[in-house]
Amino acid sequence: MTQLDLVLIYPPLSVSERYGKRSTGQVGGHLPPLGIASIAAHLLERGYKVDVIDALALNMSVDDIVEFISESRPKAVGFSAPTSIFFRAVYCAEAIKKKLPDVLILIGGHHAAIMPREVMRNHNCFDLLVYGEGELTAHEIMEKFKTFKYKREALLNSDLSKISGICYRSGEKISQSEPRALIPDLDTLTFPARHLLPMDRYIPLPNQYKRKPVVHMVVIRGCPYQCAFCSNNAVFGKKIRARSPASVVEEIEHVMHEYGAKDISFWDDMMTAQHKWMDDFCRLILQKGLDITWTCYSRVDTVTKELLKKMKDAGCWNIFFGYEAGDQQLLDNINKGISLEQIRRCNRWCKEVGIEIRASFMLGLPGETPKLAQKTIDFAKELDPDYPQFCITTPYPGTELYRNAEKWGKLDKDFKRYNIWEPVFIPYGYENSEQLVQMERQAIRQFYFRPKYILSRLVKTTSLQDIKRNLLGLRFMLGFVK
Repeated sequence: MTQLDLVLIYPPLSVSERYGKRSTGQVGGHLPPLGIASIAAHLLERGYKVDVIDALALNMSVDDIVEFISESRPKAVGFSAPTSIFFRAVYCAEAIKKKLPDVLILIGGHHAAIMPREVMRNHNCFDLLVYGEGELTAHEIMEKFKTFKYKREALLNSDLSKISGICYRSGEKISQSEPRALIPDLDTLTFPARHLLPMDRYIPLPNQYKRKPVVHMVVIRGCPYQCAFCSNNAVFGKKIRARSPASVVEEIEHVMHEYGAKDISFWDDMMTAQHKWMDDFCRLILQKGLDITWTCYSRVDTVTKELLKKMKDAGCWNIFFGYEAGDQQLLDNINKGISLEQIRRCNRWCKEVGIEIRASFMLGLPGETPKLAQKTIDFAKELDPDYPQFCITTPYPGTELYRNAEKWGKLDKDFKRYNIWEPVFIPYGYENSEQLVQMERQAIRQFYFRPKYILSRLVKTTSLQDIKRNLLGLRFMLGFVK
């Protein structure tokens, strides 16, 4: 076996852990770690030997990962993890460090980027921390590592301050280099190294695909909005940077050819902020006559009926919107920046042009009481979106809500439970966490088990694929109301 220069790892997590120990079954929902796949592609193009382990999708344990690293003996190992599974990255890194102390271990991802000094101070298993966009920083680290003939101690004892976007130890001190400038032209990046991923494992939840195979894509970075519960712009900036429509369509054609993609699931934070970009993107799909359907994320104040019609014509069949609440004060408390009337109007437009709606509603918001939560449930029933998601408010590190949590309620900082399905934040308007969980179950029961909703799903069931999706969706919902 040729020795690898770097193995990039997305840590393991069970389905029950992901959904707060609910019995949802294996209904899908695994997402490819496109961030580390992009880093891998960037390094592969520059001659490095790289592999990727998505332990979550492959159902690998910590022991499985350590065994793989012990056998392959890469020169460096890199982890990427959000807050909810950061603890597993720590377990893996500690186990690898114990068995192979000379391997350089890196950590990146959302959680590390938000609190770099705290992570490095508390976890000696990590040698270097990468914050911000990782492609250029990872390459610079590996280039310097190579000059020391991949000797870990030599690298760590050198002057690391010239590498932008890292956090490291200088003796007893934790140091942080200057932030790396954001990549201005995303077209310069190579398509993610999907060939290193178990592509057959990435089946979205039943309400997120129309046809299979489904391939996920991320083509936009940055978000100008200031929602109090979101930390994404702390990592990728407030300015929207988008790949060119031509480059995005080229990648769609690539995944159609390589993986037989029939449906694209775009996981960009918000895809409709730049109308000209979306116009050009839709026009190119139509010009090329691509037989592709797709879904994306959006905001109610960034669409018009005309734009939605263009998206529908170009294959968009489903859009995720963050409606969040049925009370204006609750929306204002989280800096959502939208009104109930804008939500109603957008909801109506989507129905009129024939685009299905996935709508997020948050329970346990700052200032919420069970009475106001019921108002949100009633608002969801009034709007009647195709697939509402009722999630429990989670104040992630790096967000305004996390910083001001004590103003609104009680916050548990056990990050293992930060999965949006377990109550870690209890607003003062609730008696306890059980009351909040019961409100979530009540929301699901009241919306999904209405005769009107059941009939609407039956009317829209036109194929064997639809029947299978609906049965999987029912299995998933039952796991939440047991």
